[in-house]
Amino acid sequence: MKRLQVLLALALLGLLAACVPNPVDLAVDQAIEAGLRRTAEVLPQNALPFSDDFESYPVGAILTRANPESYRLWGDCDGRLDYAFVVETVGPEGRSEKAAAVEYPCGGGGGLHALTTGAEDWRDYRAEVSFRTKDDQWWVYLNISGNGAHAYVLEVYGTSATLYKQIGKERTVVARRDVSGPRADDAWHTLVAEARSDGVRVTVDGEVFADYTDGDPAFSHGGFGIQASRYGRRMLISRWSFAPLP
Repeated sequence: MKRLQVLLALALLGLLAACVPNPVDLAVDQAIEAGLRRTAEVLPQNALPFSDDFESYPVGAILTRANPESYRLWGDCDGRLDYAFVVETVGPEGRSEKAAAVEYPCGGGGGLHALTTGAEDWRDYRAEVSFRTKDDQWWVYLNISGNGAHAYVLEVYGTSATLYKQIGKERTVVARRDVSGPRADDAWHTLVAEARSDGVRVTVDGEVFADYTDGDPAFSHGGFGIQASRYGRRMLISRWSFAPLP
């Protein structure tokens, strides 16, 4: 009888232990949940001014892991985080250098696969981006709110540059321009964007692609993003910089 009581007591202890979470397992689960919350954020909340020529990272580095304080991704492809990474290339000055490659990671098209930087409180700032691409369609995002609820979206496709206001997943066309082309020639080009609290202006090599005035306070602040739009295509960024407008 006594032996049976001991066995029952041991069984009860085992059952209680199984019901009480292991502190180590709890810590791991909490870290995973925190990581998922961070990757779900569109903006990293870094400060102005900000610039990067990507020379400080090893070739192959995934930007959101190498510098999570400065970079996020907007959208994903089955949870992939490896479509913004560092490559070696021939830069605008004709010498070997490092660049950021933002690759469209999966088929279907039309999805969000942007590399983003900035913060909710960025406003009235100027972005300058040295880029190259073979893609005849690419996207720029301006004044992205912290969780991606609002943004100006510039779609460059063929000889058309279309500006949208995006709320959640809904986009409304607010301006459209005929342009000389998307610069899909794999040569280096310069994009300059003014993300103002009352609208946006974007030029590529000095040509105006968007110039829009708006008094909507929901679109008056936020970060910046860029992406290619064809499966396997890349936007290469030699360097980019962001500073308050004078």
